[in-house]
Amino acid sequence: MSKFFIALMLLMWSNFLLAQEGYVVRVWLSDKSECGYSTDNPQEFLSERCIDRHRREHIKICKEDLPISQHYKDAILNIAQRVVTYSNWLNTLVVECDSNNIVQIEQLPFVSNVEVLSKTKVDSVEFKSNFYNAGNTNLHSIYGVSLPIAKSANVITSHKQGKWGDGVFIAVLDAGFGGVDTLNCWFDKDRIKFTCDVVNPQGNIYRENDHGTAVLSIMLANREGEYMGVAPKSDYALIRTEDINIETPHEEDMFVRGLEIADSLGVDIVNVSLGYSDYENITSVSTLATEIATRKGIIVVTSCGNRDKEGFTHPADAKGVIAVGGVDSRGRVTEFTSKEFVRKRYRAPKVCALASDVPVITGNGKIMITYGTSFAAPAISGAAAVNK
Repeated sequence: MSKFFIALMLLMWSNFLLAQEGYVVRVWLSDKSECGYSTDNPQEFLSERCIDRHRREHIKICKEDLPISQHYKDAILNIAQRVVTYSNWLNTLVVECDSNNIVQIEQLPFVSNVEVLSKTKVDSVEFKSNFYNAGNTNLHSIYGVSLPIAKSANVITSHKQGKWGDGVFIAVLDAGFGGVDTLNCWFDKDRIKFTCDVVNPQGNIYRENDHGTAVLSIMLANREGEYMGVAPKSDYALIRTEDINIETPHEEDMFVRGLEIADSLGVDIVNVSLGYSDYENITSVSTLATEIATRKGIIVVTSCGNRDKEGFTHPADAKGVIAVGGVDSRGRVTEFTSKEFVRKRYRAPKVCALASDVPVITGNGKIMITYGTSFAAPAISGAAAVNK
């Protein structure tokens, strides 16, 4: 074989590979007729606590609660490279595939639609944690430095009555909980009943970003005279749904999966200190799923975003959600808090908590100062647990 022919073949093969661009796509399935489960036997796919919540709230377990069909999943996986995540509620699969695969998947009889979300090779994004040294801070005999949080959440009277969130199960969906497993002096780890990494199922949520650690501290920390969380006697599920290294639409799908996991555990409250922007011609599944969660009797508390007049992030725009804005120590709405444009004027959320100069505990065990509506949401989640 001549060198010219070999070079020509290599060139043709490389052009073929270049033509097969990789994509992340959302596949909407048409039904669940072959899922293998029935709403008559929910104990096969939901926890007893979840079933009890449905019963207590008089909410029927319906087809959207059923798992997606494994047969359908396998058929798509025979075409695509891998499944990124999936949703039982929305009956969707998010997969990686090439351009030819998209056409093949669209032709499957049980596929109703395919949305192209992004290229598989995405640019990394720079993420900065806005934590600052606390400096000298006045200590309270019970709350320590967290007194401003307790005041803004309006829980001091409830705490005096002995209400600290006992018996309430809270799920925290976030980007990671770095260091929580080592911070015995701050957290009662017996209160952490479940952990899960949706982004990387083989990963370790305690070795990831510590944004979730700071969020969790506002609720769970329990060190009298130094830092007291709003609901330190509640139980917690820690679920990582956010990848801070990328910014793509399928992050919403990972959030949806985390929300479904929280529901299946039977949680009472979900804290969401995350927010997603609009993507042109792409469905905001985080908003859709959050509305489903609220209909299932879950209290969903989410930060409204730090976009000022650019409006709420998803899923803070969902019906039935508690969208939380931020105030400063004087109770004034912060400039960065996202506002809705209603009746020719911008309006801040009705529910707010401290979002400026907020003391939190970070992954290295230090008390730091930060800002953002991310840290207002857990104060309200904790308050909801205390008053439930």
